[in-house]
Amino acid sequence: MARSVGGRDALRIVLESTYEQCMTALADGQVDLALVAHAYPKINAFYMNPLLEPAIVFRGNTPEYGLATRPDFEFSEELLFSETVVSHPAPVPLLEYHFGRPVRLATANSTSQAARDVADGRYDIAITNAQAVREHNLKFVHRFSHIPMTWTVFSRKVNK
Repeated sequence: MARSVGGRDALRIVLESTYEQCMTALADGQVDLALVAHAYPKINAFYMNPLLEPAIVFRGNTPEYGLATRPDFEFSEELLFSETVVSHPAPVPLLEYHFGRPVRLATANSTSQAARDVADGRYDIAITNAQAVREHNLKFVHRFSHIPMTWTVFSRKVNK
């Protein structure tokens, strides 16, 4: 996406806790663009917002996803069926594809929040990505892969 708008040096990246907060910042003029993964189940609300419009649609892989724990946590696969796994809702299907049965879940606003919840000791296992694992000093105990994803970059609608 950065290449589409002139390179990473041309951007100042602002992170929000939710996509809704990103879109409010965009609509209010606090940011110029907002990036949303198509896996986000409520993306349709952003397409319907009369103040916003899609500016760029592209395909790009996510960072690698996996199950992560604190470095001192002793993980075994059996724990997936007795412990609660914290995750953003979007990557939850990875569990069934990789383990073949449902697990007890808690939801977070983002994969980064899920990682933070594990780092803070609220949960022991998270579905998260490699970036959040590094940021929150966790370790992968099971790796899935990156996720091929399509994305929309929204901008404020220009009145014509």
